[in-house]
Amino acid sequence: MKPRLLPIFAAMIPGLIWLFACHVQAADRVPTAAVATNQRVLATAPGDMHSRIYQTVMQYVQGQTQGYPGKVNIEIQPLDNRIRVADCDMMEAFAVQGTRLWGKTHIGIRCLQTVTKPWTLYVQADVQVWGEYAVTGLPVSQGAPVQASDIVMQNGDLTKLPAGIITDLAMLEGKKASMNMPLGTVLRPELLKAMPVIMQGQMVQLNSRGDGFVISADGTAMQTANVGQVVDVKVSSGQVIKGVAQSSGKVDVRF
Repeated sequence: MKPRLLPIFAAMIPGLIWLFACHVQAADRVPTAAVATNQRVLATAPGDMHSRIYQTVMQYVQGQTQGYPGKVNIEIQPLDNRIRVADCDMMEAFAVQGTRLWGKTHIGIRCLQTVTKPWTLYVQADVQVWGEYAVTGLPVSQGAPVQASDIVMQNGDLTKLPAGIITDLAMLEGKKASMNMPLGTVLRPELLKAMPVIMQGQMVQLNSRGDGFVISADGTAMQTANVGQVVDVKVSSGQVIKGVAQSSGKVDVRF
């Protein structure tokens, strides 16, 4: 370096040192700002709230489907990751008015307590109920009694079948076919008709049952009755006693 340039370079050194210090400080601040931004994103990430919503809906559906026939399988459709909701301290799930928790449906969930504005959203669910249902194993003619030997039980998702299907053979007691039913017909109440087990004027056995005793007497039925119906029976003394018609054709009186 030429001797005459040394004084000029020496005069520039303090300024260069200041510029270098500012550059270092700015570089240090960039990562700090980036970390703070990432923290804000994580704080509003939907994962935790989505998990809580899923658990709330699942617990609600499990409680509402207790007592359903067969095995209940519940599938809750996860929320889209792009859906963001405010943190909520208290949530509740509810069934959409007019819908049944059966098959494909929607479950509502609302926030009851939040530091921001309350919100409500809906989650898709599929409630499957796997169990046995009655199917004709033989053709049954109209008017013929439906007997257990005519029926086979099959297993499947009951939510995919017509409403009110027969799932218990006891429901067939005292029933006859209201129309011709070919092999493989899924039994429903509208396909069956109550069959009288007692006819008016028929002689019947009247059993009076109490705690530890049974008294039997013969009498005359005063009307026609199906299984489970109340029927009047007139005994030899002329007294009329009310009882319940049984599938055996007898009448039970309980004290």
